[in-house]
Amino acid sequence: MQNFNTNAAVQRLRFWYKNARPASLPQSLLPALTALALAAGQADFSLILGLLAVLGAALAHLSLNLFDDYFDYRKLKTGFRESLAAQGMRARTAKCPYLTSGQATVDELLMACIGFGAAAVCLGGVVWLFRGNAVIWPALLGLLLGISYSGDPLRLSYRGLGEAVIGVIFGPLLVAGVYIAACGQFTAPALALGVAMGLLVTNILFTHSVLDLQADLYAGKFTLAALLKTPQNFRRACALFTFGPFVLVLLAILCRWLAPIWLLVLLALPLAVALYRSMLLFLQKPQVRPRRLPWYGPMGDWPKYCAAGLDWFLLRWFLSRNLTTAFGLCCIAASLLS
Repeated sequence: MQNFNTNAAVQRLRFWYKNARPASLPQSLLPALTALALAAGQADFSLILGLLAVLGAALAHLSLNLFDDYFDYRKLKTGFRESLAAQGMRARTAKCPYLTSGQATVDELLMACIGFGAAAVCLGGVVWLFRGNAVIWPALLGLLLGISYSGDPLRLSYRGLGEAVIGVIFGPLLVAGVYIAACGQFTAPALALGVAMGLLVTNILFTHSVLDLQADLYAGKFTLAALLKTPQNFRRACALFTFGPFVLVLLAILCRWLAPIWLLVLLALPLAVALYRSMLLFLQKPQVRPRRLPWYGPMGDWPKYCAAGLDWFLLRWFLSRNLTTAFGLCCIAASLLS
């Protein structure tokens, strides 16, 4: 009986991990690992404390993903996406299937949110014991902004501020938290890198908001895409979020905050161009199905997504995620080589 209960608990943990959207983890892991690599050359560097901070950030990310589902479902049950699709409106229909199918209850979802979050807090507590109060401010701000992303009373993702909030959490705040955990200080290069990674993470959410604009408006979720309103503004914002990080790194090199080896980030530029062009295609001809090229990087079970009619959405979402991953990997390589 004990073995059965253990196995059941493991299976349930896997169930919640899968539904916490681990495919989105690169948007937290890459900034965190980049901060860890940048801190490696500093005095008082601790790999163990840095890795604890990275793992804590990943667990917090999974918790916030589930909290987003929880607050969204309580606001408006996600079956509305299927209704939109049935009316001929283009909408992603894969939101919260574990709730709409009856595999889990809303109360169980809340417990899973708290469970992942509590694990992150425990790891953060260990870091705090060694680094002191310096690690508290990025963690506390990240927690407050994360809950306020879709939770009452602020519900920032319903006011056109959600993308900016996520960019701040997984950019400057996350980089600051891991960097401080790893070496006990915060520097100008880390700040520049945090802003650059924040722009790329914001781009993931912004790409999502442009593609899912109709469904979000139906749910009363006022995203950055709704705030910007016009295709012209979409293009400008897409250019800023997609190419801005490269400009920031170049400026940091010119200011001698970063070594010339950081030009390695330009290896990720082709993915940025591909994403920007694909978004332009969507804005001009939304019904044209995008073409996936092998060098775009991993995109999950692609034949399954095509069969479900989600390729138009997921190709661009995966491209934005893969761009963040490639940029982060280049940053890690540059940190280790400099």
